Amino acid sequence: MAIRTVDLARSVRHTFKTARLRVALTLLGIMIGAGAMVLLAGLLVAGEEALVRLAQNANETDMIEVSPAEAPRKDAKKTTRELSRYDADALAHSELLAGARVNAAKRKQGTARWRNTDGQMKEKRTTLFGGELDSLSLYRIEVERGRYFTPDDFAERRRVCVVGQEMWTELLERRTELGDLRITVDGVVFEVVGVLAHKPTMGRGTGTWMWNRRVMIPSSTYQSVVEQGRSVGAIFVRMEGVERVADRMSQLTEVVERTVLRRHYGVKNFEVESDARGEDQEELILRIIELLLFGTGVIALFVGGINIMNIMLVTVTERTKEIGLRRAVGASPAEIARQFLLEAATLAAAGGVLGVVGGIAVTFLASAVLTQVLAPWRFVVEPWAIALSLGMAVGTGVLFGLFPALRAARLDPVEALRSE
Repeated sequence: MAIRTVDLARSVRHTFKTARLRVALTLLGIMIGAGAMVLLAGLLVAGEEALVRLAQNANETDMIEVSPAEAPRKDAKKTTRELSRYDADALAHSELLAGARVNAAKRKQGTARWRNTDGQMKEKRTTLFGGELDSLSLYRIEVERGRYFTPDDFAERRRVCVVGQEMWTELLERRTELGDLRITVDGVVFEVVGVLAHKPTMGRGTGTWMWNRRVMIPSSTYQSVVEQGRSVGAIFVRMEGVERVADRMSQLTEVVERTVLRRHYGVKNFEVESDARGEDQEELILRIIELLLFGTGVIALFVGGINIMNIMLVTVTERTKEIGLRRAVGASPAEIARQFLLEAATLAAAGGVLGVVGGIAVTFLASAVLTQVLAPWRFVVEPWAIALSLGMAVGTGVLFGLFPALRAARLDPVEALRSE
């Protein structure tokens, strides 16, 4: 067995030495195919995570969102109600939605003003947002400086606020002593008690819809001093603590819709959306993308496989006399075929290993670049992608090395010894 391994190593080394350019091109095709699978698998997983993490709106799979909409044309003249906190209260007290947490969101565009130490009045367009106690987890945001709202802030309707990162850097000039900071938004003075961490976006440009440009105040304060009406911009229903919630989301969505519809006198001037409704479609899109990316790697491996078959055919021609000599000393056709087949698989495996290493390196580099250009991008290497890449590389070598191996095994020993 050791002799056969040494012979195989010598054969591979002979191929490398006598056809370096062809071997390099062969390995390049295999490397591209194997590396592409590792790279694209990692980027796809990290990209999916980034899309969820960077979303500026709430997008939990256990959440149902109710938002205002125009009434159908046939119901345009009917009496109805606007989406309000009364709808949120009705959902919160529904027995069919036991265990649900209901949040009513309200927001308004305005202008924030602040006078700096030089007496200069600065202003910046913003969105004033009424937050709840669990808004941080709901919208995946964090407080970088200071604090978030306390239950006392809500109970006493304190005029305190937490500003977005851009509001802090551009309007408030990165002032570190938050206790002395007060800004005015549309004539109402708020004390700045916290600063949100940077919440990057992916596409869509910039605007007051970004968390970096928002000013958060307690929802009770919003209702008291900003808009005293009961209307809301959206209602979020989260089904926490419910077993197999994903399987029940369609039923729960119908319960939410019927509950609000009864309060609106049967006029559907609202929209009910659930991430679970679009989850199957998003999953299908991701699977199609994965299939296309997988196809790209397969095509590259196919090209590399053709190159392997080509170089192995040339190798058989160049080593015809060697094959005849081995047959003359007793080697069987099966042994000859096995030698060339293993040689082709070894070449492909070498290309696969180099491709995987290169794919990991490029994935790391791409993650670093995307982190600098777009937003924090996690470096991900999928073990299944490595295993699949190596397996398909070796499989490609065996498949495309089969014909040259059989051709070598079928050579006539006498004719082979006569060859020059």
